[in-house]
Amino acid sequence: MIINRSSLCIVKELLFCSGNEIVSACYGLGLIFHESQRLKADWIVGSRSRDSGESRVNITELSEIPGVGEKIQQLLVEHFGSEAVALKVVLDSRVDLVAAAPGIGDKQAINIVKAAYEHQFGVSSNLILRSTDSRKIYEQTLDIIRGYANTPYAKDKLILYFPLPPSKIDEIKTRQKYFGDAAEIARGLAEEQRSAMKKNLSHVRGLYKRIKPRRLEGRVILTNDEKVFDKLIYEGVDKWCPVYIISEGERAIDYAQGYDLVIFISPLGVYDESVDMLDNVEVFGKDWSLGDVLPEMTVGFYARNYRVIDASCKLAEVFTEITPNQSMQQFVDGLDFEKLSRVGEILQNLNEDGEIAEGVDNTLDRFRKAVKAYPTAIAEVEAWLNEEITTRISKSQVTLGGQQIITILQSADAEGAETGSLRNMLPADIVETFSSTVAEAEDKLVQMLGLIPREADWVTGVISEEISLPVKLMPLQMNSLEDRLRRKFADRQFALSKKFAGELERLRDAVTNAVQTLLEFDLFLSVGLFARDYDLRTPDISLDYHGVGLQGASNIFLIESMMKGKHGKVQPIDYAIGETPFKPLGTNGENCAILSGANSGGKTTTIQTIAQIVTLAQAGFPVPAQLSYLPVFEEIYFFYKSRGMVSAGAFETTLKQFAEIVISDKSKLALFDEIEAITEPGSAANVIAGLIEILQEDPRSSTVLCSHLAREIRDVTKVPVRIDGIEARGLDEDLELIVDRTPRFGHLARSTPELIVERLAKKSRGKKQEVYMKILENLGKSRH
Repeated sequence: MIINRSSLCIVKELLFCSGNEIVSACYGLGLIFHESQRLKADWIVGSRSRDSGESRVNITELSEIPGVGEKIQQLLVEHFGSEAVALKVVLDSRVDLVAAAPGIGDKQAINIVKAAYEHQFGVSSNLILRSTDSRKIYEQTLDIIRGYANTPYAKDKLILYFPLPPSKIDEIKTRQKYFGDAAEIARGLAEEQRSAMKKNLSHVRGLYKRIKPRRLEGRVILTNDEKVFDKLIYEGVDKWCPVYIISEGERAIDYAQGYDLVIFISPLGVYDESVDMLDNVEVFGKDWSLGDVLPEMTVGFYARNYRVIDASCKLAEVFTEITPNQSMQQFVDGLDFEKLSRVGEILQNLNEDGEIAEGVDNTLDRFRKAVKAYPTAIAEVEAWLNEEITTRISKSQVTLGGQQIITILQSADAEGAETGSLRNMLPADIVETFSSTVAEAEDKLVQMLGLIPREADWVTGVISEEISLPVKLMPLQMNSLEDRLRRKFADRQFALSKKFAGELERLRDAVTNAVQTLLEFDLFLSVGLFARDYDLRTPDISLDYHGVGLQGASNIFLIESMMKGKHGKVQPIDYAIGETPFKPLGTNGENCAILSGANSGGKTTTIQTIAQIVTLAQAGFPVPAQLSYLPVFEEIYFFYKSRGMVSAGAFETTLKQFAEIVISDKSKLALFDEIEAITEPGSAANVIAGLIEILQEDPRSSTVLCSHLAREIRDVTKVPVRIDGIEARGLDEDLELIVDRTPRFGHLARSTPELIVERLAKKSRGKKQEVYMKILENLGKSRH
C-alpha cells in the first residue's frame, strides 16, 4: 500500500489518540465520529443484523462495491490517503465526504454509498421498485422528507431508506416504531421549540479535528531533551511557534531574547541558570503535555467548530424541555447535559477565533488594550508634553522672557549642553514647570495605558530627565515598557487559555458524542416533522394481508401543493384492492380492478396515492392515511400513461415489460395509468383484458388499472372484473361539478361530459338547448 502524506498524518493521530478516539482519528479529513454512535445509527437504517443474526456481507476492499472501478478507487484513495480510510468513510454512509473527493460529484457519491449499503445488507431499492415511474414517485416523496433535514448528514442518509422486501419485515417494524416515536415528539413541540431546533441544527455538522495552525507571535518553546523536541516537531508545534533544542554549552536566555512568553520543557528538571533570569518563563518537567505548552490546539478545536459546538449546547437546553419516549431516550442518553452546560459556559469566554473574549478577565483586558494603545499613547503623550511645556514657559513671568527661555532650551538641545548646567542657568520656576509637566505626562501615560497604582512606576524613565525642547523620550526604556506590557498580556492570556483548555479537553468526548447524536437526531426530527405537517399515521403491515386497504388516504404531492397555497383542501379517499381487514361495500377481496372516470376526476391521483403509501410503508415511514392495511410486496410497479400512441417498437418493448410482470412469481403491486395509449383503441381493450386475466390468477398480486375503456375491457374479458368509478355526483346550485374523489366500488363512472352537456343545456334556451338535449340523449344511450 502506498503511504502518502495524508496517511502519515492519520498514523500520527492514531499514535497519540486516546482509546475512544482511535476510530475518530481514522478520517483523512479529520472529522470525528464515535463507533458507538455509528452503530446506533446503523441499527435504525438496517444493520440490526449484528444482533438478530441476519446475514451481512463484510466489505474489505473498495473494489467489492458494485460500480466502483479502478478510476473511482484511485480518486478515493488519493483523496483520503489510504484505501482503509476511504472504505470506512463509504461504509459510514458519509455521502458528504465522498462527494468532496475531486472528480466525484454528489450524484456519484450517493450511488457509491448506496451501492455499498445495498451490497452489505443484501437489499436493493431497484429490486423492489421495478419500474422507472415507481422509483420516480418514491424519490419525489423522499425529496419532500429530505427537505425537512437541516444537516447534509441527515439529508444524505435518508437516501438509504428505501422500500424493503418481506424478508426484512422485522426491520420495517423497527423503523415504524422509531419514526412513530419521531412523529409523537414532533407533534408535542411548541413552535418556539421547533424554531430553536431548526435554527441550531442548521449549524450542526461533523467536527473537524485537524486544526489549522495559527502563528503565535511572541512565543517560543525551548527544551534540552531530544525526545521532547522530536515529539514537538512531530506534532507540528513548530507550525504554531518557534521550537528550539538547547544543546550542551548553550544558554536558554540566548534563545529567549525578544519573546513575550518562553516555555521551557526539561523532563529531568535540569536546566542552566539563565532560565532563572527570565521573568517571562513557564517551566514544565516530566509530566508535561501538549495541552500544557500549547493550549491553543485544544482551544483551536473549539474555535474551528465554534458554531457547531455552540449550537449543540443550545440544543441540549431545548432537549431538557422535552419529555422523551423510547426512541427519543436514545438521543437524551447521548447528551451529557451537565458537561454540555459547562462547555456552553466556557465558550462564552472565547470568541470564534479561539481567543479569550473581552470582558472575561479585567487584567487581560487592561493589558490587551495597553499593548494595542501603546504606540498611540506614546505619540500623544510626547506631543502633549512638548506643547504643554512650551505653553507654560511662554506664559512665564520670570525676568527672562518666556520666548527667550524656549530659545535657550532649543539651542541647548541642539548643542548638547549638559542638564546640570542648564538647571543652574534657568530660573527655579522654569525647572519646576519642566519637572511637574513631565510628571503629569507620566501620569497621563499611566492613565492611557490603564495601569493600576502598583504598576505606575513602570513608566518611570520613559521620559528623559534632561531639560530640553523637544523633550526626549528614551528608546531603551520605551521598548522595555512595551515588552513588559506584551509579556504581561502573553502570560495572562496563556494562563487563562491553559485553564480553559484543560477543562475543555476533558469535555471533548461529551461534545463529540453530542454532535453525532444531534446529527442522527436531525434525521429523526425530519421524519417526525414530515409526519406532523402531513398528518401521517403508522400503517398496519402484515404478511397475512394480500392487498391494500386504505381509509382517509391523501396524496402527498397534493398536500405539498396545498401547503404552498397552490391547491385547495385535499379530499381524503378510501380504497381497497385484494384481501385485507378493510372490505368496503361493493368489494369482495378482488385482487384486480379497473378504475374508471373522466379526465381530472382523480384516477391518476388515486393510484399515485396507493403507490406513495405502499412505498413509504415498506421503507418504514408513516403514511398519509388514517387507517391502512398493507402487505410487504416483493415488487412494485407503476406506469404513467404515455403521451400519445407509442410506436411499434415501443409497443413491443412495453409488452415485454408487461410479460415480465405477469410471469413473475413474486408478490407484487401493479398500478397502470391509461395504458390503452400503447396501441390503437380497437386493440387496446383486448391487450388489457389479457393482462387482467393472468394477473387475477395470482392471489399475491394486486392490480389497479385506470382506463377510459372500462366498458370495452369488461366486454372482452373472459373473467369477471371489478370496475370502480370516480365521477361527479351532479351539479351544485351554481351548476358547478360536484366530484366525489373516493371511487365507488363496483360502479362504472358516469361520464363527466354528460354533466358538462347537462350544465350547458340548463344554461341555454331555444334551439341551442335543443342541440344540447339531443347530445345528452345520445350520451345516455351509449352508457347503456
